[in-house]
Amino acid sequence: MTRQLLLTEAEAAERLRLCQRTLRKARSEGKLRYVLIGRAVRYTEDDLTNFIDSLRTVQPACPPSPKPARSKHRKGKSAQIIPFTDRNRLKA
Repeated sequence: MTRQLLLTEAEAAERLRLCQRTLRKARSEGKLRYVLIGRAVRYTEDDLTNFIDSLRTVQPACPPSPKPARSKHRKGKSAQIIPFTDRNRLKA
């Protein structure tokens, strides 16, 4: 059996560059393994490495490109624009 260095909560937080509260939260949620000696909480290097690995996500190589929006207008004849001054002439 290999000897593993046990880290205090402060030491583990410093190595991960997190606050101690974040470690306690991860521990209470079951995301971070720990060693309990009496009432003292200790972490091994392997515990911290496994915690980091569990947080890794796989990023897609490149995001999917959005498809161009289809026009809702019919192709062919379009509506005519009639100047306001000619509007009364068309009604008659």
